[in-house]
Amino acid sequence: MRGVVILGSTGKIGVQTLEVLESFKEDFKVIGLAAGTDEEMLKEQASRFGVEHLALGNPDAVPKDSSIGVGEKALVNLATLKDADIIINAVVGKAGLIPTLEALRKGKLVGLANKETLVLAGHHVMKIAMENKGSIIPIDSEHSALFQSLHSGRIPEVKRLILTMGKGPIAEMDEDQLRKVTMKDVLDRPKWDMGTKINVDSATCMNKAFEVIEAGVLFGVPPEMIDIIVHPEYLCHSLVEFNDGSIITEIGSADMKRYIQYALNYPERKRTTSNHIDLIGKSLSFEAPPHSKFPCLSMGHLALKKRGTMPAVIHGADTSAVKAFIQGKISFTEIPKIIAQTIAKHELKADPSITEILEAESWAEKHAWTLGGQS
Repeated sequence: MRGVVILGSTGKIGVQTLEVLESFKEDFKVIGLAAGTDEEMLKEQASRFGVEHLALGNPDAVPKDSSIGVGEKALVNLATLKDADIIINAVVGKAGLIPTLEALRKGKLVGLANKETLVLAGHHVMKIAMENKGSIIPIDSEHSALFQSLHSGRIPEVKRLILTMGKGPIAEMDEDQLRKVTMKDVLDRPKWDMGTKINVDSATCMNKAFEVIEAGVLFGVPPEMIDIIVHPEYLCHSLVEFNDGSIITEIGSADMKRYIQYALNYPERKRTTSNHIDLIGKSLSFEAPPHSKFPCLSMGHLALKKRGTMPAVIHGADTSAVKAFIQGKISFTEIPKIIAQTIAKHELKADPSITEILEAESWAEKHAWTLGGQS
């Protein structure tokens, strides 16, 4: 049996991971769980799966149970447990970065659902993984699709990676309508429900920009080899085009459990009774991405080109701009403007340390908040 630690066990991905593990009790043993602040749900999960090692990631948390660790150090302790073979990192935010780095230093396999790990410090992460024989299996649907499709060839044979994106009601709006977008509009998602912050990032297309950054560092390709394409049906979850013109893709239902199961069992594919899709009557269509309407869409390529502290600055600025929008302080169309203004003020560091990356992200959060959050 392989030991599994789940960081972010009470969130959407964490809960779904435990649901998947229910079907593979003879193959895996859950040995560690971490939540943000929900101690009650964490202890219920621990009781159900017989888990001894627990943590709350929020440094301000005061657990009733003194045996539950708190803060970043507690997350790192779980991520580096001796008997942990697989770390599922489903933490939301930059709190997921350091535990990922430390797990990789120990040569662990990390099933990665934490976007910030690769967005903020992807080049550091991949270097540490290589030096310590650690592994990353992406859980994000687009990157899992790319990961799976790349088994049909080698990176030197790749012409381009193609990230797909959906097309919700906001994509059909004109500029005047976009200025009036509300949180109700943002939460009206036809396929995925990923939490408030990511839902806003999906609406502005910043989430897709972050995915461009992740793909670039995860697969080691330059920004000019990464394209974005609109796929309204969202059956095809990303594509790889090889030098000979062949295009390989992964097609399936919009269900994160399939990607979680793939990461847990890799390199095997285990049978499941769910996630199957009937292709009869289905169709695939593709459209050009709306770069002019959604300025955030191009920021991932910019970040990959500039490298250094630029990805962290874009992420930090977006965090504050989205927060200001959610609080009703700025309009939907002001989000990319604030991010662009923050980028313009940043003094790029080309080869930053992890500390400098986190400092740049924090500076961008503060600067963007002065532009929009205090209005």
